[in-house]
Amino acid sequence: MSNQYAVDIAVSARRMEDVRQVAARIGRGSSWIWAAVRRGDFPAPRRLSPRCTRWDSRAVDQWIEQQFSEESK
Repeated sequence: MSNQYAVDIAVSARRMEDVRQVAARIGRGSSWIWAAVRRGDFPAPRRLSPRCTRWDSRAVDQWIEQQFSEESK
């Protein structure tokens, strides 16, 4: 299996991620994530229950891609 194939599978698999997983992916802390959500600078999570909040991995993927596209401008 080539590395590109593994990357394609990882990117295309849709997951629900908690704040720790999102923080690890983007290299930021959970407090930064919550502040960015409040400012409208980061995708909002979905509340699955009163004590369970998760992000759609595809929304996070899109945000990451947007950061790279803005960087190249």
